[in-house]
Amino acid sequence: MHRGLQAEIRRIVLITLLLLFIGFMLGEILFTLLAGGSIYMLWTFSHIARLYDWLDQGANGLPPDASGVWGDMTDYLYRMQQRNDRAKQSRRQLSERVRNITSALPDGIMTLTPDRVLEWWNPAAEALLGLEKGDRGQSIINILRDPRFVAFIQHNELPPPTELPSPEDPSRTLLFSAAEFGDGNIILMAQDITRLRNLEQMRQDFVANISHELRTPLTVLSGYLETLQDNSDQLPGTWKKALNQMDQQTERLNALANDLVMLSQLESNRKPPPRTTVDIATLLQQVVQDARMVCTENHHISMELVEEKLEVRGEYKELYSAISNLAINAIKHNPGGVDVSLTCRSTENEVIIEICDDGYGIDPKHIPRLTERFYRVDNSRASSTGGTGLGLAIVKHVLMRHGGTLQIRSILGKGSCFCCHLPKPTVVA
Repeated sequence: MHRGLQAEIRRIVLITLLLLFIGFMLGEILFTLLAGGSIYMLWTFSHIARLYDWLDQGANGLPPDASGVWGDMTDYLYRMQQRNDRAKQSRRQLSERVRNITSALPDGIMTLTPDRVLEWWNPAAEALLGLEKGDRGQSIINILRDPRFVAFIQHNELPPPTELPSPEDPSRTLLFSAAEFGDGNIILMAQDITRLRNLEQMRQDFVANISHELRTPLTVLSGYLETLQDNSDQLPGTWKKALNQMDQQTERLNALANDLVMLSQLESNRKPPPRTTVDIATLLQQVVQDARMVCTENHHISMELVEEKLEVRGEYKELYSAISNLAINAIKHNPGGVDVSLTCRSTENEVIIEICDDGYGIDPKHIPRLTERFYRVDNSRASSTGGTGLGLAIVKHVLMRHGGTLQIRSILGKGSCFCCHLPKPTVVA
């Protein structure tokens, strides 16, 4: 039991005994008890009134003096007030610290309500997006009206980050990303990636230029090598091996230059591919026919169409290049006798082309990096196979241009399966 309550009970007991004694002496016990109880109640109400006055004044300063139960209550309220003050001070300090941190960030940060109303932003967002004080409480889509941004921010499930030009300076590129917090509120971030995009463009231009510049000397080398090989009977015998090796390496450099040119074209071409109809059966038949010509060992290549008539929309040449790359990879990077199958099926929204083999397989740790340029898994993908290390990068970019994705499944020692997911053509009503 609390000390104040104990003291209050003792006080009430003592007052009652005293009133009983006085009443007994005066011969008016009931009247004495009523009068003493009334005085005690008035004294208690005075404590309550003082406590209310203290609370009405915002509980500032020390609480009124009291004893017993009311002393405990005022002490408890005072301690609560002190804790609240410390909590408020801590929140103010934390808020100030967060404000200082966000003010120092170069990236724009904004908070939005679930209805996409702008609540707060840091100085970087003000500089990147041209926000003003009057924009607080406005819908973000009334401030940033780019249709791509509107589609991004109004999506039910916030999509991956998207790149858009800055509304303040179209020559600058911003990366917008968003995440939910609290009860549906949104934190929106805008990062200036202009320098990264410029560096990426410089890299693409360099690759494209060096690829084109390689073609001329390689064409000259190939021509002279072909001339020398045609007249190899007139050359010393030791030259034949050297000429053959030079010819192989020249062909490899030609393949590398061609792949670099194609990859740079895919990366730099922002326009979507032509929306012509591509018949999957015709495409796969040509891939299988050309793949069989590449075979130097007894590989088994088969094709299966789960459905007779399957079509996608896009560029036939690019799709052929992607599927052909996967089929030839399955042949070149596996031993003789391996079965390579090309299968096509469809779902409600997709056409799925699978190129599977029962060869070496790929360790799962390599799969996330397979589509990187020049990434090689092991010695089975060495230069002796004739690969450039760009095939899967080309496949990824072709599928991306066609709105598709590449999925890779593999079990080490049991084979691999490369699945190309392409969207079905939309039917116009």
